[in-house]
Order: sequence, then structure tokens, then C-alpha cells
Amino acid sequence: MGNFRVPVKLGFCRGMSCEGDRRYDSRSSTQLLHSQVSQTTQMTTTLRYGDRHVLELNLPADRLIARCGLADAPVLTDVTAATASALAAPLDFPPLARAVVPGDHVVLALDHDVPRGREIVAALFDCLVAHDVNPTDITLLTVAPLHSAGDLRDLLPAAYRDQATLAVHNPDARDQLGYLAVGADDDPIYLNRLLCDADMVVPIGCLRCEPAIDYHGMYGGLFPTFSGRAAQDKLFARVLTHAQREEARSREKIQEVGWLLGVQFTVQVIPGPAGEVLQVLAGNANEIFRQGQAACQRAWSTAVPRAAKLVVAAIDGEASEQTWDNMARALTSAIRLVAADGAIALCTSIAHPPGPTMKQVNEMSDRRGALKSLRRHRAADSLPAVALAEALAQTRIYLLSELEESVVEELGMTPLANAAQLARLADQHASCIMLSNAQYAVATVDGQ
Repeated sequence: MGNFRVPVKLGFCRGMSCEGDRRYDSRSSTQLLHSQVSQTTQMTTTLRYGDRHVLELNLPADRLIARCGLADAPVLTDVTAATASALAAPLDFPPLARAVVPGDHVVLALDHDVPRGREIVAALFDCLVAHDVNPTDITLLTVAPLHSAGDLRDLLPAAYRDQATLAVHNPDARDQLGYLAVGADDDPIYLNRLLCDADMVVPIGCLRCEPAIDYHGMYGGLFPTFSGRAAQDKLFARVLTHAQREEARSREKIQEVGWLLGVQFTVQVIPGPAGEVLQVLAGNANEIFRQGQAACQRAWSTAVPRAAKLVVAAIDGEASEQTWDNMARALTSAIRLVAADGAIALCTSIAHPPGPTMKQVNEMSDRRGALKSLRRHRAADSLPAVALAEALAQTRIYLLSELEESVVEELGMTPLANAAQLARLADQHASCIMLSNAQYAVATVDGQ
């Protein structure tokens, strides 16, 4: 194996044969792999990462176990139009225009990391205003991103920017919170006051395959997203125990909050590759979740025959996709596929420096103790910090990014300077799995 050289090419995808063309074969990645194996003993495979970067590897067929994370549905070319159509004919719900009357105060609750969220918000504004809801009665409620690339007011459609209200939730601002009710566990429930006072709340979220790290179901975009710090910490600690009983309790709590708030209508997207959208669903929350989960599983769920010594996981998409939270999701997907004494190579264009919580992970000699400490309090970067600590406790991690090598090393990962280094790394491992769009894909090993 050591004498085999892996040709590698890094550049921009121009040809139709590249995975990044966005025209995906309807067959599964396993079927594609088997059909190619029958024709040649060498396999050329491409992996998109970052903003249009392409990694190309030539591997012997018996070393490339599978390619995962290739969605088998076309992406939407006009997300605004697709959202408008979904609002006009919702699932198991009257058209949105019949659910509001002039004078209603409507809050659009935009969860974090919703692909093409700006266009979805624009379609909702157009629909509401066209049916006599005054823009001054519409509030867009969102959360501050960890690394803001611009003015959050750009999320508001230009036509209504001077009339509508943009509110950014702060879980530490007690004056922003309103009392909703006492939950079944006898704990009082506090949410952003705007949600409690609204005549209609429309959650806007991103569906993800279950199980997926930090995904809490159809009302997870409301609670704990727009709750206070104490509630966020409590739910975060429960989920990270990985105990089914605790996870079930958290789901019940989130469902209860949605019911108490009276939310019936929601808008959810099924994510596509590179930050695109496969489908926009609107309507009854229960029906959206049922159909949406099925669609997500069809698009993003894959089974592979066995684990691999090297899992190459990529985060595809522009800057909005190159986040540490998406790195956490990619790591969680990749760790399920790596064999004992194996390694994970993350291909990203992450440029933002890690937060302080992440930096603490490698400084703690006892990673189990570090995890226990991290679970006590949720900071802005706790999700990637926990995912990284758990992964480092199990395997070695390499990172291709736009960060300085010293920054990557401080996190306990091994930096990759370029695609050629990744090619040499692949040459040193007896088996490999390529995981595209690792922030969305959920792959499992058969029988596990």
C-alpha cells in the first residue's frame, strides 16, 4: 500500500462529471459504487468542500468502501417562489392568508442555520402584507450568529425594512423573557416575550435527520432557542448525557412548550447540498414533521457495509455553511463510520477562530472531566466543544481549513495544509469512506 500514489487535484468544478454540478444520480451512493467497481479496479472520486473547492482522489476500488451524503433530489432554483407555493397550499392547514386578519401581530421566529432563510422570510412577508397585515405588525425574531458576516437587518426584505421590526434574542436578558406557563414538571416556562404576546407565531426552521446532534424536533426552533439561559443549560445537559430517558424527557418538554404556545403552523426546509434547499414545507406542525422527516431520511440517510480506517468528511458551501456548529455536526456523522484505530479528516473552509470553550478542550488532560464541565453551562461554542472532545476521546482528527496551523493544533487536531497532504493521508489507510455534506448526512454501519 505504501508505494501507491494518490493523484490529487484541487480546483474549481467546471465539468458535468463533478459531484458539485448539483445534478445527482437517483441511485444510492452504494449502488453507484458497485456499478463503478464492476468496470474498473481504480476509482476516481471527487469531494466538494468550502466554496467550490474540489478534492479529487484516485483509489483502488477495494479501498473505497462508500461515498455518502449525495442527496438524490434536485435543489430548488427559486426558494422564494417555492415558499409562496407552500404558503398558498399548506399541508393539513388552511392557506396562511386565512389564518390571519388585519391587526394581528405576527412573529416570524427564524431559527439559526436555516438555509436560504432570507428568501423564506421575504415570501412570508409578501404573503402576509398581500392579505392586509401591516408590515408594522410583523416582527422577525432571530438569534445572533456566533460570527456575524453582516447586518442582521438584511434578513428583512428591503421593501419592509423601515416598517417591520427585527428583534435579536438574548437568553441572558431577563427583561426579554415572558412567563408562558408552569410545565408538567412544575418548572415555570419562560420564552421571549414577543412570542408570548403575539397573535400568531410562525416558526421557521431546518429539518434534520434523526438522530442528529442539537436537533430537537419540530418545536426545537422555539424552545430552547428563544428561552432563557437557565432553560438552555438544563436541556443542553440532558441531551448530552446521550441517555434515551433524558432525551425523551427533553422532547416531551419541547413538545409541551409548542402546545402551550398554541403553535400549529410552521415553515420548515429540507436542506440540500452546499447550503441549498431541496424542499420548503408549510402547514400543520405535526404533518410537516412527519413528511419532513421521511423526506430527510430519503435524501440524507445512508447505510454502509462496514466502518473505514479513514473517513473523509466535507462541509460544502459558502461562508454561511463554514461554521463550527457544522463542524460539530460533521464530526458526529463521521464518528459513526470510523473503525478502531482509524482517523477522521475534515475538509472545510472554516476561517473564523474557535471560541474560548473550544480552546479549553485540549487544555484539559482528562477529557471525560472536560465533557462533564462543558455540560454544566452552554456557551456560544459549547456544541462544537463537546463534539470535538467526544471525538478526540475516540480517534485522531485532521482538519483542512483556512486557519493557522497553530490554531488547529491548539484544539488537539492535526492541521492539513493542502489537498496533497490529504491525498498522502488517504494513501496510508487501508480503507476509506467519503462523506459529502457531512453537516446534513447521517450514515450508519450496517448492523449497528
